[in-house]
Amino acid sequence: MNTNTVCPQQAFCEKTLPFQGDPLLYAGLFAESGLAEDYLVYERGGEWFLGFGVAARLRFNVQTTTLEAGEQVFSWPSGTAADSVHRALRSLPLDKWRVYGIAHFELARHTYHLEAAEPVHDLLQLFVPAYEVHLKDNWASLRAMETASFQRLVDLFESIQQEILRDNGRSQRVMDLEERIRTRRLAVPDMRTCNTEIYGQAVTEAVREISSRNYKKVILSRAIPLARPIDMPASYVAGRRPNTPARSYLLKLDGLQACGFSPETVLEADADGWVSTRPLAGTRSMGANEEEECRLRDELLNDTKEVHEHAVSVQLAFAELCKVCRHGSVCVNDFMSVSRRNSVQHLASRLKGQLANGYTAWHAFDALFPAVTATGIPKKESLAAIARMEPCPRGLYAGCVMVADHTGALDAALVLRSVYQQERQAWMQVGAGIVEKSTPEREIEETCEKISSVSRYLVHA
Repeated sequence: MNTNTVCPQQAFCEKTLPFQGDPLLYAGLFAESGLAEDYLVYERGGEWFLGFGVAARLRFNVQTTTLEAGEQVFSWPSGTAADSVHRALRSLPLDKWRVYGIAHFELARHTYHLEAAEPVHDLLQLFVPAYEVHLKDNWASLRAMETASFQRLVDLFESIQQEILRDNGRSQRVMDLEERIRTRRLAVPDMRTCNTEIYGQAVTEAVREISSRNYKKVILSRAIPLARPIDMPASYVAGRRPNTPARSYLLKLDGLQACGFSPETVLEADADGWVSTRPLAGTRSMGANEEEECRLRDELLNDTKEVHEHAVSVQLAFAELCKVCRHGSVCVNDFMSVSRRNSVQHLASRLKGQLANGYTAWHAFDALFPAVTATGIPKKESLAAIARMEPCPRGLYAGCVMVADHTGALDAALVLRSVYQQERQAWMQVGAGIVEKSTPEREIEETCEKISSVSRYLVHA
């Protein structure tokens, strides 16, 4: 049964039809289909957004904001990210658009008026996909910009669905994907020794600076280079099955590839102006069994270092939301519960507020980005410390992957627990929150616990 088929001039061609099967397999097979060079897959609580190809693109850097829509190109000097992005999206010559995109960590240096990192790249990129698939509640919404492209999308979707349903998933494409997952697992470096000496020295220096009251907390990370290129779609499917992320994503944009299983959101904004954020800070391993998990959870909840680290993160997120929300609307509606994220468990809270008049979801994004749980307190001082102590810019690590639409809704996931690849160079990156009571040994152990939720599932190309 097909419903809601329309193709008005200067709008999207659309069709909604039922679908069966695992949406994760749809995501993996679409990514491998060759439908478009650039794409982004975003999973949000049972909904899957698949955007392929570029119908319009917005680029934001320290100097210029550019909007490319078909043959039209608009550009103007960059102001704040919120104002520049909002202006560009209002100029989109498209009806009922949805954009997919990424924000690099170094966007924060622009927001906090710090010297730009070298080399200078786009700090934020959004695109309206040429082809889009939205999977929710056993319904698939397909749309594309042109009639011929739309028919190509419908044909591909139906072909993939047949492959997934044929002989209980034993079709050639599905079996090939499963074979790669089973036989091409990547042997990763020993996380207990890879770059840990330099990382331990940075932790020691950060503790000294915190003791001197330069700042209260900083998140320091270390990169883990991988010896072989990664099969990103296969790694995404393999890793998503055992993981329990708040959001997951798979992307290829301008040659940068990434897949990951985000433990938290930086911002969730709906069409009615309600915004929320969910900081996670404080970590313990899940343990080897249920008994050990419970013991470690009790240890986490009673560890003064971990509780303090979490509480100050919530305090800052509260203050940031108050800058853009209606007076009295900001509240903490979940405080210090325990969130299970595959190999680790975290202390988690949720804060919520309603945007004040004159503010959009992008202003809330500006206020909250980068996540306090990937930066530190205060943010400006911790950003400066990260630049001093980490050997190179973070790029997408600790930035955001996001989806937004014409209603004002915006959903932005914190980029952690991910693998990255560019020009066949692949790496992981992982960090830990440093406070005055931190020790290099414990923070190195924490980074190992966290990254195992990715490293165990990597498939080499």
